[in-house]
Amino acid sequence: MDELVVGTYEGYLLGYSLYTEDGINKLKQTFATHSHTASVRCISVAGKFLASGGTDDKVIVLDLKTRIEHTILMNHDGTINTVAFTHGGTHLLTGSDDGSIIVTRTGNWQMEKLWKKAHGGQPVTHIAIHPSDKLALSIGGDKTLRTWNLVKGRPAFTINLGSKGIVLPTEIKFSPGGDRFSLISLQNVDVWTISKAGLEKRLTCNSKPSTVQWLTDDKLFVGLENGNLVSLTMSNTQAQTYHLHKQRVKCLHYENDKLYSASSAGELKVWSVSDEKLEEIFHINASCRVTCITLNRQSHLIKKEPEVEGKESEEETLKATEQNSDSEASDVEGPKKVKSLKRKPGAYVTISYEDKDEDKPPSKNPKRKKRNKIPKNKKAVE
Repeated sequence: MDELVVGTYEGYLLGYSLYTEDGINKLKQTFATHSHTASVRCISVAGKFLASGGTDDKVIVLDLKTRIEHTILMNHDGTINTVAFTHGGTHLLTGSDDGSIIVTRTGNWQMEKLWKKAHGGQPVTHIAIHPSDKLALSIGGDKTLRTWNLVKGRPAFTINLGSKGIVLPTEIKFSPGGDRFSLISLQNVDVWTISKAGLEKRLTCNSKPSTVQWLTDDKLFVGLENGNLVSLTMSNTQAQTYHLHKQRVKCLHYENDKLYSASSAGELKVWSVSDEKLEEIFHINASCRVTCITLNRQSHLIKKEPEVEGKESEEETLKATEQNSDSEASDVEGPKKVKSLKRKPGAYVTISYEDKDEDKPPSKNPKRKKRNKIPKNKKAVE
């Protein structure tokens, strides 16, 4: 069972789990937190940690095991536009409107690297990390694409996107294999190849693209502002169009042959992907304006809350049975066997007696004869 985590304009983080009951697929809300004081812009998951950035200049790290805040990073002086964990979960990369990119180690949550003017002092829009965790790509307000060497911790090279005809890039994503990456700008979706170090294909949409989700190294989905979804294959020039939502497709996520989509109106849908077909499994309205989604793939972290509720209910039933047994023992005459609970360490038992002398236990003789014992190792002297 996977858990879908959603960030909203209202500053909430919402969790939903997909389960089956009586042959019917349902979405159940697992948690809701209001850690941010402003809208949430981006989220990322690695292991048991969930990092979210917002317009309140904060990066909040949530522990998915306990569902409480683990730490708060206040290293940026502007809106957090992008957060990205490395695939190994060892580091967290964050980009902000202040123009800086910060690399934070997840063990002690200390700043390990700071690129103060990563894009010439312009805002950092988006960061994508290669599946090998050896390099990262970033785009910013200076209309450049920068490559960062994560092994040596320094910039590698810069590409001027303006010379390639790309204006105002908004999103960049790697394919699962890492040889290709997509770049969104205005009405176009450009696919670049790292091995060829250049533009491979350009897709011009009839509506403005909002997000891209790779399925394989050869196939990707593009969400549009008119609510449609475009399926594009690199080996095929034709693209297929599906109608997903009535309003803009805000974000997409694909995992385990399921496509998770969210519209700007707060509508969440789960689709089953098979060959060239999309079949809707379930939909729900989050009653919030969704900004970003991701997936928590560790099921043992989702079942934490029901276990805690069960323990509390067991403690309540034990207390109730203890009270009932005490009341019944006072009403009924004669001794009655009551199942005793386990005594806590350090506890003691007090016994009270009535004033009658008959009921008091016989007093013990405090005087005892002392016997002179001879040690075994020593012999008695005559």
